[in-house]
Amino acid sequence: MGGSTLVSDYLEGGSAADRFYRGSYRSLGDFRSKAEELSKRFDSRRREALGRLITPVGPEAAAKLEAVLTSNGFVVTTGQQPGLFGGPLYSLYKALTAVRLAEALEEELGTPVMPLFWVASDDHDWAESNHTWLIDGNNELRELTLGARPNAAEATLSRTPLGSGVNEALKALQEALPDSEFSAPWLERIRSAYSPEATVAAAFRELMGALLEGTPVGMVDAADPALKTAAAPVMEREILTALQGEEVLARRTDELEAEGYAGQVTLMEGGLNLFLENETGRHRLFRGEGGFQVGRGGPSFDQADLLGLLGSQVEDFSPNVHLRPVVESYVFPTLSYVGGPGEIAYLGQLGSFFDHHGVGAPIVTPRASLLIVEPKIDKVLDKFGLTTEDLRDGDRLLTRMARDEVSEEVTRALGGWRGSVGSSSKALTEAVSSIDPTLKGAVANARNSTFAALSDLEKKIVQAVKRESETTVAQIRKAEVNLWPRGRPQDRVLNPFHFLARFGDEFLEAVRREIRVELGVETG
Repeated sequence: MGGSTLVSDYLEGGSAADRFYRGSYRSLGDFRSKAEELSKRFDSRRREALGRLITPVGPEAAAKLEAVLTSNGFVVTTGQQPGLFGGPLYSLYKALTAVRLAEALEEELGTPVMPLFWVASDDHDWAESNHTWLIDGNNELRELTLGARPNAAEATLSRTPLGSGVNEALKALQEALPDSEFSAPWLERIRSAYSPEATVAAAFRELMGALLEGTPVGMVDAADPALKTAAAPVMEREILTALQGEEVLARRTDELEAEGYAGQVTLMEGGLNLFLENETGRHRLFRGEGGFQVGRGGPSFDQADLLGLLGSQVEDFSPNVHLRPVVESYVFPTLSYVGGPGEIAYLGQLGSFFDHHGVGAPIVTPRASLLIVEPKIDKVLDKFGLTTEDLRDGDRLLTRMARDEVSEEVTRALGGWRGSVGSSSKALTEAVSSIDPTLKGAVANARNSTFAALSDLEKKIVQAVKRESETTVAQIRKAEVNLWPRGRPQDRVLNPFHFLARFGDEFLEAVRREIRVELGVETG
């Protein structure tokens, strides 16, 4: 999966990282303990309110929600900031990992468990959400983008329209996808969600719902006024105890560093874990002299006024990366959060911050990280006897392969030349020492220059061999861009419609089947 040392240690288990997390995602005992804790905190009234906050993606999800509400069930959560046309594959993998984990926990605990997908619609990062990547019919990686933000203010994505740039993005999407039996129906659904007037968050939520409609997933919109109202007590406490919360996080980060780990999120002195949105955009709140300030240099409020604003305009407030998991676990009976490496790292930074807010931390489960190898790519691997890891650096691989293709005659000649230069320079060094010892430096420089020239010559020979193998180069490049686009893991770059247009809904079913959940260790 990758990530920091903290993440790798947590995933392996049995290390100093364990104490920074609420139990182990492999331990049934820890999940049972967490379920008992949640049962004490969530009475029938609080569970009933969940029905107003969760939108089922389809009939299976609606039935699951009813079971959770009537049988004192639980949830497994995950989520993602909106991305163009569903964003990278990992958003889908997160959701389907949550589905598989909920299925496993429901079977083991004997209680309904529903997977939830939290749409981070109150984020405002346009640059992160305005693009996606696909591989077109020419096997070239293409970036599809919305272009510049359509509004001047850095508003949340729930208040930011897609704008006219979505028309060009839709055109580019159609051009990039193959003309298959699966492309047309999905393009129709995408166009239905992605219009210039739709917001970035609403379009993403609708499309993710369509991708997941055959699952028991419930969608949660972070910008939903009902959710903001339910989360208001947490945001109120953040205002009332801003300094104490900052100190709690600082101590926790110090503890991580004392164990040799680093905090995932840099703490900002004086910064609350809350944002306030106004006509100029979404701004972090800061402690100021005698009160609070919006951003650096924005309007100021005393505590009473800020609390009053929270009470009357709760929809304008939103938690930051530290407070959002606390809000989630406060509002929902969350057994586990499914996250990627970055999320696992910052959740390790938050243990005592959950306690500060009187909320138990969830058990953290890593999302599935899959590498899809299409048949055409598998043929390339077989042909050259390569592993998927070999393709991670195509340049290095091609150079290695070219070197292997250089004739023995050339290799011997180059080796002989280097040996001759080495022995001749040694003899010359000894000969000139008696004339002028300082000449030894000149001989060394000449020797080094000759070796450098030989290295350059060897590179040119290898490049010439590469050019003679155009077919090989093309096949390696094709495999590389499919497996490691932009030199990064496939699931962090490629859009899911690259595969859905080729394999249809069977792709979704295959991914769901492939995801494994490790449960069964009775500890905790």
